Amino acid sequence: MTSIPSLTAVWHDQISSIAPQDWNNLCSGRDIPFLRWEWLHLLETSGSVAPQNGWQPCHLTIHSPTRMVGAAPLYLKAHSDGEFVFDHAWAQLAAGMGVRYYPKLVGMSPFSPVTAYRFLVAENVDETKVCMVMSREIERFCQRHDVSGCGFHFVTTAWGRILERLGYKVWVHQGFVWMNPGFTCFEDYLAGLKTNQRRNVRRERNRLADSGISTQCLFGTEIPESFFPQMYELYARHNDRFGQWSCKFLTPGFFQGLRDTFRDNLLFIVASAPGEIKPLAMSLLIVAGDRVYGRYWGARREEEYLHFELCYYKPMEWMIQHGLRLFDPGMGGIHKALRGFVSAPNYSLHRFQDPRLHRVMASSIAEANRMELRDIAALNSILPYKRRG
Repeated sequence: MTSIPSLTAVWHDQISSIAPQDWNNLCSGRDIPFLRWEWLHLLETSGSVAPQNGWQPCHLTIHSPTRMVGAAPLYLKAHSDGEFVFDHAWAQLAAGMGVRYYPKLVGMSPFSPVTAYRFLVAENVDETKVCMVMSREIERFCQRHDVSGCGFHFVTTAWGRILERLGYKVWVHQGFVWMNPGFTCFEDYLAGLKTNQRRNVRRERNRLADSGISTQCLFGTEIPESFFPQMYELYARHNDRFGQWSCKFLTPGFFQGLRDTFRDNLLFIVASAPGEIKPLAMSLLIVAGDRVYGRYWGARREEEYLHFELCYYKPMEWMIQHGLRLFDPGMGGIHKALRGFVSAPNYSLHRFQDPRLHRVMASSIAEANRMELRDIAALNSILPYKRRG
């Protein structure tokens, strides 16, 4: 392991001030694109991440005398929207205590509830030392700029342990995952379900087929150019249904940028209705290594079971055909458990600058985590498999 004689911290208000190769060298060996320079750059240049919508880039890099050895995508936040870690109760508690909660500093890949976040650290250096330097610099930044504290969302487990030792509190959240144990076809998945749920899945899929709706999977270069602006339209339409609870931050330019930069990672599931030129509905998923991540979806009109087909069954079928292993479908509720998605914990890390607020979290977070783990166990108790393991 290389010794690091001295380290220097640099803050950046846009990722374009950091050399792409220097940043991506720290991502080597990680297939997930959500922390790569190009993904984060696209979010900024498309206007999806911007100060005017409450996401101010505030990235941290750490340098030895010869190279960049650490980096962290960070954002100064004026609200808690688009994070998928719902800390509004903490904001309300802070207000009741007379403590200002915003602005806060958040480490995550914006709008992506995917377990991937960690400080990016060069290989063959002391990761714990670099993380310690970065943590101290973040604390100094919060003190200098009157920032309430810092949270890291959807963190990797091993890295989370390092930050926990540095004083961050771990908060447990419920997520979903589906594993392909080596199925050869979709019928293998169905065979593992209890009789009633196996019948339900077949009924849902057959109902769509009987209505004349057809579906297809398009990967990479198979995706027509016209589908990218249409995907934005469907994404926007879907989010508009939820009003103030939506997560409508992505712009048309983001979807166009995906076409140019991440096409090889894109899987579109497309539904078509008889006599209609435009797709009835589409879902967009990210493929990375042996994993698939559900991201965005939308439909021009409501059709029963269409969401399940485009966001669950068809991606699972495609994964089985291509031998992929893990499917992260994104956030959701009980309908995912009833279709075989296992509940699993994911984690965020938090440290407040105000000692009173930090003490309240320290004294109460264990019970909050126990309650969340009980909810996870309850969801897993209704899984429709013949055997659970």
